[in-house]
Amino acid sequence: MALRIAVFTVAGVVALVAWLTTRGSGEPAGIGETIETRIVSAAELPNIAALTGHPVYWAGPIAGTELEATERPDGSVQVRYLEAGAEAGEGEDEALTVGSYPLPDPARALAAFAERPGSETRRAPGGREVVFSRQKPTSAYFVSPGNGVQVEVYDPSPRRALALALSSKVRPAR
Repeated sequence: MALRIAVFTVAGVVALVAWLTTRGSGEPAGIGETIETRIVSAAELPNIAALTGHPVYWAGPIAGTELEATERPDGSVQVRYLEAGAEAGEGEDEALTVGSYPLPDPARALAAFAERPGSETRRAPGGREVVFSRQKPTSAYFVSPGNGVQVEVYDPSPRRALALALSSKVRPAR
């Protein structure tokens, strides 16, 4: 059991590090991998969810922004909020981003993350359990109710990242 938790934790950390190191860099993900990044409307997000086979989370409409969706070969999807008029792949790397990561057992991965030194867990009014690290407080994580995906809310402001993850604003696109 402990070995499985360790394996899922390592896999999750590797995926997160890979995403963070390639996000916005313009570098290819690797040989044979295709990453699609494009500007989308809110109405297109449910279609992306249908194609990936899992919920795609976002923070709802935000005035003055447009949505950039990045779909990765592993099925993960990041929705980044760019300033209105920006092109896909442009804009600040340090922008509100909501990631939906399909994992074999997202709840177990989140529980393992919560056990790491420096991690804190908060409970949202609706019962959502949100975990963040004091070492990297710009990202807050939770698991979808059906345990289909782990969701990351990233924002340059740690306070905003946590507040959004605890709110009902971050939800599946429908």
